[in-house]
Amino acid sequence: MMENNSRKSKHFPWPLLIVMGFGGLNIASLLVGIVAIFVQGHLAVYGMLSVAAIICAIVFSQDTESDNNDVLLLLVAFPLFIVGFTFGYIAGFDHMTLTFALQFVAAILSFVLSKMRSCRQMLICYAAVVLPLVCFSYFDLLTDHNMKDRNIEMSCFAIIVAYMGIFAATIRDKWFASTIVKDYLKTIRFATAAVSVVLIWFIHGDNTAFAIVFAAISFVIACMLLRNYVTGDKLIVGYILALSCSMSTALYLAMALPVVGMLLSFLVLDYVCLVLFSATFVGGLAYFYYDLDMLLINKSYLLMASGLFFLLMFYFVKRVIK
Repeated sequence: MMENNSRKSKHFPWPLLIVMGFGGLNIASLLVGIVAIFVQGHLAVYGMLSVAAIICAIVFSQDTESDNNDVLLLLVAFPLFIVGFTFGYIAGFDHMTLTFALQFVAAILSFVLSKMRSCRQMLICYAAVVLPLVCFSYFDLLTDHNMKDRNIEMSCFAIIVAYMGIFAATIRDKWFASTIVKDYLKTIRFATAAVSVVLIWFIHGDNTAFAIVFAAISFVIACMLLRNYVTGDKLIVGYILALSCSMSTALYLAMALPVVGMLLSFLVLDYVCLVLFSATFVGGLAYFYYDLDMLLINKSYLLMASGLFFLLMFYFVKRVIK
C-alpha cells in the first residue's frame, strides 16, 4: 500500500483542473481590468505590459519538475499569457493585420521557449486560430465587398489546404523525430482539423470548384488505402467504388473536406479527429439537403436515394475487402 501511494500521479483530478482554469480566467480578467483603469488610453504602455506579461508567463512555464505544475500553469502562466495577448490586441487595435501577425509570432516563440506540455498545447491551438485572422483582417480593409468576399474565400481555401497538408504530414512521425514538435503531433492534428472545419463555413456552399479539389484528394487517399487491403481483380472494383463515393461529395465542400479528414484520421488512427470530421460530414450533408431549392417531398425522395446509395457502397466495399 505504501508503494502504491508513493506512485500517485502529481496531476490534480480533472474537475479541479476545470475549476482552476476558470480561476485563471478570472485572474486574467481582474488584472486586465485593474490595468485598464490606471493606464487608460496609453497604447505604448499596453505594448510594454504585453511583452512583460508574455515573458513572465514563459518564465513561470519553465518549471516542469515541480509538484505544483498544474497550479503554476492554470493560475499563473495561463492568466499571464491571456493578459499579454490581450494587451497586445489593445496596443495594436488600429493595425489589426500587423497585430495578428505579431500575435502569431509571439505564440510560436512562446511555444519554443516554454517547457510545460499543457502550455505548449494551448499555444499551438492559439497559433492555429490566429493565422487565419491575419488574412481576414487584411481583406477586411477592402472597400469592394465582392472582392472582399472572393479574397476571403480564396484565403480560407488556401489555409484549409495548408492545414490539411500539415495534418497529413504528421502521419509521418519519423519526419519530426528530431524536432521540438515530435511530442505534439496529436495536438497539431486537432488544431488544424478544428480550424479547417470552422473555415469551411466561410466559403459559399455553391463553390463546387473547391469541393472537386478535395473530392479528387479523397479519391487518391482512398486508392492508397485500397492498395494496402485489396489485391487482384478486386482492386479495380475498389477503385470504381472509391471514384463513385468521391464523386458523390464533389457537389459540396462541407462534405468533400470531411471525407479527406476522415481518411487521414483513419490512416493515423486519430479517433478524436475522426469523430470531429464525421460530425462535420453529417452536418454538411444535412445543410446541403436543407439548402436545396426544391419541394420537401422531393428532398425526402433524394435523401432516401442517397441513403440507399451509400448503403450499397458500404456493402460493396465490405465485399471487396473480404
